[in-house]
Amino acid sequence: MHNSQSSLRRLYNNIFALPALLFSSLLMHSIPATAKDLTPAGRLDTTIHPQDLKAYEGYYRFSGDTNSCLHITATEKGLVLEQEWDGKQISFAPKSALEFVNEDGDFPLKFTKENSGAITQVLAFNKDLWIRTNNYKPQGLAAVRLAPGQLKVLEGKYTFQFEQGKDEFIQIKATDTGLVLKQMWDGREIPFIALSDRDFYCKAAQFPLKFTKDKNGIATQVLAFNRDLWNKVKE
Repeated sequence: MHNSQSSLRRLYNNIFALPALLFSSLLMHSIPATAKDLTPAGRLDTTIHPQDLKAYEGYYRFSGDTNSCLHITATEKGLVLEQEWDGKQISFAPKSALEFVNEDGDFPLKFTKENSGAITQVLAFNKDLWIRTNNYKPQGLAAVRLAPGQLKVLEGKYTFQFEQGKDEFIQIKATDTGLVLKQMWDGREIPFIALSDRDFYCKAAQFPLKFTKDKNGIATQVLAFNRDLWNKVKE
């Protein structure tokens, strides 16, 4: 059985997988908003009116990474899903009162509704669970340009244990526009823009970094995903 630490490592390995999967489902057309729903009285033809589709609107956070968020809005014929990390939009038409699908039929959305009628979550691709949230506020990211010396003090190797007793490493290097983080276990490189002299962000992966510095202004730690604290290796 995999433990929670193993799951964290898989998150780092797959931070671009979800955006890539959603990209492939981008639509060109929509289809009529007529659905069939099985009720206790039997199977009925159900037309979902635009005002009823409003119940699905809102922001949904990915259960496996709360930094990833979707925005769902209603149209006259169905729903539009917007990926907050890149602004891509995907259209969906109703299959039933709680199920929607893209034009190709390979991207299903299955919503869960409380007894009160409130939508609480949506299952994408029959496996990815997104939880509806009322606390999300879209944030505009204003990149700043740092002097080479401000970036240089952040460079180095950092260590963290996904599994007890087993050290993993990342290497951080300065670039002209920010930083590049290299995962030493698989060689993947991830670019970050600077939001301040301590805060950096990779929009494509919804991946924040926040550095801690000593009294001399040299980085000693970096917090990844607002959760994993990596310690700088003294060299």
